[in-house]
Amino acid sequence: MIYLILAILLFSFNNVLWKKNLANISVGLLMTYRSLFTSILSVSLLFYFYDVTAFSFFQISKTFTASILGVIGLYSMLTVYKKASLQWAAIYNLLGIIFTILYVWLFKELDVKSSLVGIFIIAAGFIFYIYTNKNSSLKINVKQHLLLILMTLCFGTATILNWENLNQQIPAIFIIANQEVLVFICGTALLFLQKKLKKPLQVTAILQGYFYRVLLMSLVIFLGLLFSFLGLEITNPIISGVLFLASPITTIIFSAYFFKEKIKVTDWIAIAVIAFGAFLLHLQTT
Repeated sequence: MIYLILAILLFSFNNVLWKKNLANISVGLLMTYRSLFTSILSVSLLFYFYDVTAFSFFQISKTFTASILGVIGLYSMLTVYKKASLQWAAIYNLLGIIFTILYVWLFKELDVKSSLVGIFIIAAGFIFYIYTNKNSSLKINVKQHLLLILMTLCFGTATILNWENLNQQIPAIFIIANQEVLVFICGTALLFLQKKLKKPLQVTAILQGYFYRVLLMSLVIFLGLLFSFLGLEITNPIISGVLFLASPITTIIFSAYFFKEKIKVTDWIAIAVIAFGAFLLHLQTT
């Protein structure tokens, strides 16, 4: 359980670091710079502890599929983080539990009728949150909502695939290395596809100025991923599911603390309703 608690805190802190650093740097450049460190670290550990030639094509393809979805979800999330509050991403992460329940229903022979109450509560809390923030400074546009929906679907599917990968004895470090290398490749490609590329001297100055901050980000997310996978391997699914519901909540609290974003009473009510609905769904599906 301690692994999952550490992962929750690290993921929430990582969201704050993303938001702070994106204030003066592009999404593509920050993705590439951060994944450079995590790729080197994870690949080094992978080659040190495992014989990479022993992994089958099936294992590689499943991990690659989850990584692709993770990259799409990450880019969607960071695009929203660039201009909007962390609170919205946290709310959509809570909504991701509905996607998970659909998977369990379709592929794990779950009786969906027992989950309707939880789904209804989550939907009611989300609608209430949007309604109470429609005229506030936290309001976002339709494009940002669509990006958050894409993020939720991609992260949800990637999580399910990685859960299955862990159950098939694919090492956590292999999953992390695969994901981070792909983030680096996609981030680099994104930089070259940008219409306005900065001059080499400008890029060098940015890389030097952000070195220690990005290094901190790399360590935080690497440990967060590692602890989350280790926790999922050894912790009762009921406990892990309930604990991970705290991650979006702690992100919202961190957002209020670090960015002075006001959390109204109505926000707390909406968050509590959504969390309670997600809690019920986890109890009914595990």
